[in-house]
Amino acid sequence: MFETPESFKAWVNSQEWYQTIELLDGFYTAGKFPTENRLPWFDKYEFSGKTVLDIGCNSGQYSLYAKKRGASRVIGIDLDEARIYQAKTLAMNERADVEFYVHGLDNIEELGVFDVTICIAVVTEVENVLGALRKIRDATGVMAIIEMGLARPLFNVSRSKRWLKSDKSVSRRGRVSEMYRHKHAGWVMFPSLEIVKDIFGNEFDVQCEGRGLRYEKVVAYRR
Repeated sequence: MFETPESFKAWVNSQEWYQTIELLDGFYTAGKFPTENRLPWFDKYEFSGKTVLDIGCNSGQYSLYAKKRGASRVIGIDLDEARIYQAKTLAMNERADVEFYVHGLDNIEELGVFDVTICIAVVTEVENVLGALRKIRDATGVMAIIEMGLARPLFNVSRSKRWLKSDKSVSRRGRVSEMYRHKHAGWVMFPSLEIVKDIFGNEFDVQCEGRGLRYEKVVAYRR
């Protein structure tokens, strides 16, 4: 805990931030991106009494938000040690009982199942997108809130026999995905919403709620 608001503000100003986080002391972290603009989207969801896992939490903005909204337990994970240090420091100053760990998406099953999972602009930046979605599905007890890239094909024509004869429960257009070269992750895939629905399966109702801050807003509700 910092001795004075001035010493805390000096520490905040000494850090490099990606997220723009409103703090109790009445000022914001100088984020590179207006991530606070996502909070009105989250306002419509119930966090009170829920357990929450924030995957790729960065400096902890959405973890801290969930706790302020009454979540019973919140865990934030990220592979970036510097971001986890920032998140832990903010939680201490904000007097927020939030757990932050350096931890990856690949082994989140170690953490258990949570009522709410949050994964913002992370799935789209890993090579194994479908595997990541399965991990999120298995960690979600009630609802997953995801911002990710989606393919939006108008049509698709292929000479492939697999395209012509494969599972008719997913439309041919819905089977289309898009590949993008990401500056850090290499080639990444934007699946269609139908593919995401197929990954989550019949136990979930998956909806796209429009354009988010960077990618599409996808919410999966357990039926």
